[in-house]
Amino acid sequence: MKLPLSLLAICILLLINFIACTDEPSSIGVDLLEGDFVIVATFDTQDDSVYQSSSDFKEVISLGFASRILIGKRGDVHASTLMRFIFAITDTLRQDFLDGNIHVNESIIDLDPIYTYNDTLETYDFTVHEITNDWTSAGFTSDSLPSLTYEPIDLSSNKNFTDSLYSFNLDNDLVLSWIKFSIESSQGSNKGIYYKPTESSGKVVGFQALTLTSTTAARLNIVIEKTGSWIDTINGFIFEDVSVTESDNSSLPEEVVGIQSSVTFQSRLFFDVSEADSDVVVNNAELILTSDSLNTVTGSPFNSNLTVFRMTDSTSNAFDESFNVTLSKVGNLYIGDITSFVNFWLNTRDNHGLLIRSQSYTEGLELFAFKGSSSPLLSERPRLKIVFTRLQD
Repeated sequence: MKLPLSLLAICILLLINFIACTDEPSSIGVDLLEGDFVIVATFDTQDDSVYQSSSDFKEVISLGFASRILIGKRGDVHASTLMRFIFAITDTLRQDFLDGNIHVNESIIDLDPIYTYNDTLETYDFTVHEITNDWTSAGFTSDSLPSLTYEPIDLSSNKNFTDSLYSFNLDNDLVLSWIKFSIESSQGSNKGIYYKPTESSGKVVGFQALTLTSTTAARLNIVIEKTGSWIDTINGFIFEDVSVTESDNSSLPEEVVGIQSSVTFQSRLFFDVSEADSDVVVNNAELILTSDSLNTVTGSPFNSNLTVFRMTDSTSNAFDESFNVTLSKVGNLYIGDITSFVNFWLNTRDNHGLLIRSQSYTEGLELFAFKGSSSPLLSERPRLKIVFTRLQD
């Protein structure tokens, strides 16, 4: 039985429409889309030579709103933390504290570990010091660290570090002075404590920081005694904390670009697409980066995604924060759809390149390394793969 001619024509049209509407046209789909008026073509920096450049740079940021505090040392990465507690003292105890009738018998700080960078079996230790100058977590960065002043004496003792809890005793006299200050400011000051990793430390540990939803941030448990009367326990509540991380990122080879959280290293990437016709329509533009696993260092747990922004001024590293694209890890590659960015470049002729950073750029210390534009292997360099449509001449 033969199909009616009209039905056969409808079937052919449906087949062509199905093939042509796929996200990225195959070689068959491209051929079908080509006609007297429209040409669909591909552009790939692995096959078509265009100028590209890549580099990394350091941007100093505050970690005051991060969900982790970081303390430790690994290689050239150094992480320290500032912390301050407050106290809620009942009216019945206030005068006794001021009159010296209540003593602090023991002060213990508990920290909940939630992250390790990098080898959990490495040695680990830190010292704790009384801070002597004012600070605030909102704007404190590694640039602020040279101005930080603190007493050289280590006020911590009896450290007990396990997989689920890090605890240590804090100097009782210091805690008592904080309590008296919370009652009457003329009794002293409370500028908090500074956690400083020892030189022997080989890892960085992340602990739950103070956030709006955190229930396991640092805790200060205090045993107090009124002589000849009673012994009780009160608590100090975390009021402020901020980590400071430093790294010079000098260990990476010249042809490798690094992106590191918290420090923070970000990267610039530029493709020269100025020779492209202005009347083309970009159907799909894919950015592909090749990971350098040898120089990549991650902690546990961590987020493997990168984030791409459109730069608006490459000299000042300014970028459009209103929209970004995720680069997901697929095997040894980072892949993401940057169609909107490429269309913008072609429509406006305003191309300052891309800014790439860790998706969790204020959390952890992950160092993501990828092959840069000067990599000796063309196949490993950053790759821009475009499918576009243009009118036939």
